[in-house]
Amino acid sequence: MAVHAERVAFYGGYGRERHRLVHGEIMATSVESTGVGLLTLSDGTSPSRRRVVARGSRIYVQAEPFTTWGGVYDLDS
Repeated sequence: MAVHAERVAFYGGYGRERHRLVHGEIMATSVESTGVGLLTLSDGTSPSRRRVVARGSRIYVQAEPFTTWGGVYDLDS
């Protein structure tokens, strides 16, 4: 999960939706979905096995062989 101001993004899922990225807006008592997409690496592919870390407004993805961080999603940009 990444958060910036009143915006939020949730990454992950199961099976075919494991690269799902859901965008939302934080309301007073809920989160309203504003869109759904797929998170891809910088070369446009979906990572196979991966590590995911979220800090603040960013979601970082490190794909196998786990030597570099290939995907960064930033709510602030």
